[in-house]
Amino acid sequence: MPHISLNSILRSIALMLLFSACKNKTDLVNNQGMGLLKDSLVYAKGFSLYHDQHSAKIVIKNPWQHAEDVQYEYLLNSKEAIGEIKIPLKKVVCLSTTHLAYIHQLGEDASVVGVTNTNLVSDSTINRQIFEEKTQNVGNEQALNYEIILNLKPDVIFAYGVGAEIQGIYQKFQEWGIPVVVVSEYLEDSPLAKAEWIKFFAQFYQKQKVADSIFESTEQKYLALCRIAQSVTYRPIVMSSLPWKDVWYVPGGKSFMGKYIQDAGGNYIWASDSSRESLPLSVEKVFFETQNAEIWINAGMAITLSDIAAFDPRMQQLKPFKMNRVYNNTLRVNQNMGNDFWESGCVNPHLILSDLIQIFHPTLMNDVPFYYYQQLH
Repeated sequence: MPHISLNSILRSIALMLLFSACKNKTDLVNNQGMGLLKDSLVYAKGFSLYHDQHSAKIVIKNPWQHAEDVQYEYLLNSKEAIGEIKIPLKKVVCLSTTHLAYIHQLGEDASVVGVTNTNLVSDSTINRQIFEEKTQNVGNEQALNYEIILNLKPDVIFAYGVGAEIQGIYQKFQEWGIPVVVVSEYLEDSPLAKAEWIKFFAQFYQKQKVADSIFESTEQKYLALCRIAQSVTYRPIVMSSLPWKDVWYVPGGKSFMGKYIQDAGGNYIWASDSSRESLPLSVEKVFFETQNAEIWINAGMAITLSDIAAFDPRMQQLKPFKMNRVYNNTLRVNQNMGNDFWESGCVNPHLILSDLIQIFHPTLMNDVPFYYYQQLH
């Protein structure tokens, strides 16, 4: 099989434009009763966009796991209007470091005046702002510092929730006159769907064209790599994750991580599962199912094989451990264990895919360094 470098792949991007141009065009349709036009999205399913020259409407659908018939609507306007969010935003608070990656790509880091868990932030620009006290620590998800947030007077709080408890936070800030916008990119079932949420954030900064350009470039790089990986004739058997308190949570077969493994030319053990969420399995079941596994990825926060062995000595019995084929997404972890994989990875799916192709099929990517992953020794 020929050796193909990342530079060669990127040079093929121009050829890929024709491949997906039909998907990238914006299809506008009337939004009944609003006078707005609907933007078509290629991959993302968790939100819908409607707009005209001065205003926009964003609809968020079922923004946490197992939510049914839950919907949030946000009205945005470049003019002052009662009950609508004034755009472009000048000051925002982010309750997840993931939000920082989208805002950074749009060049709007300066708008971030507050963020949770500042010690976990990877973005160098935001870290400089934290050092200069231009961006404040607003606590963590379990203990928000409401006083600091109120003093910051943000235009919007970007929040997320893994359950209905977000509604209580939403209502509290709404009563104080601060709009809370729920972000649920983590529920998307494909890497490109997560990346497409940059179009969601762009609406708040009136940078739709910038977002379209960024996403188109990301999509082309990802699809070019994907096509290379699909040329392989053998797919190694892949297992994932580490147990927690004797429960081994593995990505569902239809999750975004399952999609990554498939697109990188791997054979995921739980690929036939139809779930987008993590599967809670017993350690015994995982041991039985992974007897023929050849590669192990995403092993918790382990940096070395010794970390895994210390966590649970039984793990040394697994075939990938014995074969020294364990890889983890911990290459870009800071001193406080903040992992850039979960921050900037959402906007760089092509870099994650490149790493996984190297892991599964190293002869395809022989001159490209890892970006998020590392082999454990």
